[in-house]
Amino acid sequence: MIGAPWLLALALSAQQAVVTSLPDGARAEWVRGEAPRLLVLPAPGEGWTKLSARLTGSPGNAAELRDANDGRPQPMTGIRAKVPWQLLRPELHVACIRALFPLDRRTTLGFMHVIAAPWGGDGESWWELAEWFCGDGSRYPALRDANPAVGLFPGRGTPVLIPEAALLPEFRGLAPEQAVEPLGEPQRAARGAPPPALAAPKPAASPAPARPVTSALAASGGGVLEYRDGEAVYRLRAGEALYSAVVVRFTGQLHAADVNASAAEIARRSGITDVTAIPVGYTVRIPFDMLLPEYLPPGNPRRVAWEKEKEELAAIKRVIRAADLEGIHVILDAGHGGADTGAIAEGVWESTYVYDVMHRVRRVLEQQTKATVWTTVQDPVLVGRKEDRDVLPQVRDQRLLVDPPYDLADATTGVHLRWILANSILERLKKQKVDPERVVFVSIHADSLHASVRGLMVYVPARALRSSRAPFLRASYDCREVRTMRQTTFPARFRSRSEALSDQLGEAIVRAAESASLPVHPYQPVRSSVLRGGSRWVPAVLRYSAVPSAVLIEICNLNNAQDRELLLTARYREKLAHAIAAGLAEGFLR
Repeated sequence: MIGAPWLLALALSAQQAVVTSLPDGARAEWVRGEAPRLLVLPAPGEGWTKLSARLTGSPGNAAELRDANDGRPQPMTGIRAKVPWQLLRPELHVACIRALFPLDRRTTLGFMHVIAAPWGGDGESWWELAEWFCGDGSRYPALRDANPAVGLFPGRGTPVLIPEAALLPEFRGLAPEQAVEPLGEPQRAARGAPPPALAAPKPAASPAPARPVTSALAASGGGVLEYRDGEAVYRLRAGEALYSAVVVRFTGQLHAADVNASAAEIARRSGITDVTAIPVGYTVRIPFDMLLPEYLPPGNPRRVAWEKEKEELAAIKRVIRAADLEGIHVILDAGHGGADTGAIAEGVWESTYVYDVMHRVRRVLEQQTKATVWTTVQDPVLVGRKEDRDVLPQVRDQRLLVDPPYDLADATTGVHLRWILANSILERLKKQKVDPERVVFVSIHADSLHASVRGLMVYVPARALRSSRAPFLRASYDCREVRTMRQTTFPARFRSRSEALSDQLGEAIVRAAESASLPVHPYQPVRSSVLRGGSRWVPAVLRYSAVPSAVLIEICNLNNAQDRELLLTARYREKLAHAIAAGLAEGFLR
């Protein structure tokens, strides 16, 4: 029986952390989106070097251990030191897992992990399980292969087999235990266990449906919008700021100048003189003409039109299903390149890092799925290479793969040649009898927004903002695709279907990113238009795309320090690539 010493404290904090005691008094802590870690009281006189030798197995990890504890010169008496997962001795990996997941068992086939999902919704992601049990998150396909009946998002209580061959040595060295059988209710209650697990993997519960149309009260995230004389009234809660909690959420503004201008106007109307010192509960007044339609009062004409549009799009369903993207053609595009660096923040070029992510997505799709992958751009220096550096060199070598290739000397020409190239690829595939709805266009970018905004977003083409035909232009570059292009038309039915299918795909990508614990924009992460300076438009690569399923992914906000710091790590970019590939695969399974 697992007694009180093993499960002395199991708490779900406001920060979404599970903390469990080990027999020796140490604690295992699991914060949502992070790997487990150990919390240990240093012994008297124990510095970082001795603590590192005791817990990590090497005094050489002292500097990294110190950095994980806010850079304190010495451990503090009576204050638990944090030991990250990647530094722990192998046997402490096992101890943490045993403490946090008491239902897990070593079996003759490998290691059986039972999804805990202590925060509700999606549970531990495939990437996390591969990282903890196999030592590398990118090994998650081996776990999926060993659990064919389990979906991309395993639900709470689902058993997941980590196969013998994939296990880290510390788990492989454990002796097999009793067969995993459903626990009786008394034992389950005593262990604080999730719902019963079956002896073999079973299909996970159906994933949550796409975000429903919600009322203004529900959409305000728990706060209440009141309506008075052409204004919405919102009362600030603890920890909320005018920029992110009000302007970004309720007006949809993202760009710095727009957010600042809207914040200034709302502050003036609300009698706020200092936006950095607004009391909790203060009444913030937002005029109706600044609100997104979904936050307007029921019956408001703009809201009624928005609800009708959402209902019409929701009725359009994807009819093609493709397991592992079999028969699906993915056209991958990396924004900017060559002379066009895209956004720049603190010396970080958008073009450099989105190309790296596109290159990784291509590799993941080709190695882990049955998709056929096309790319619009290429860096001749990186052909056939896997780039594992965190900070990448700033180069202008990317070229567009039209015939002959274009060196991206002009940004406008480059933008138009991208959709011309994508449409040309589609035409070639149609001649090969490929259904256009088996083709996907994905353009990868990094945004430059107000510094308070962070996380991945996806743009899809709004039907109302697309014309009935693409411009029949002769770009300032002579290539086969331009010479052979035909007039492309977009009938109303195509525009509606394209928005709906693209939106479904965008939602799947967002869900995959959330499941992988990647930062995702909290308000409207899937949008059908760019809003800037009071105007809305669809980016040209989507607006003129003849590919029915077309998305533009903004992988992060370069102006946000946290997003930028993550982007400058190869590990994050690899994780992002796997999430995008998983989202594409999931988009054709629903």
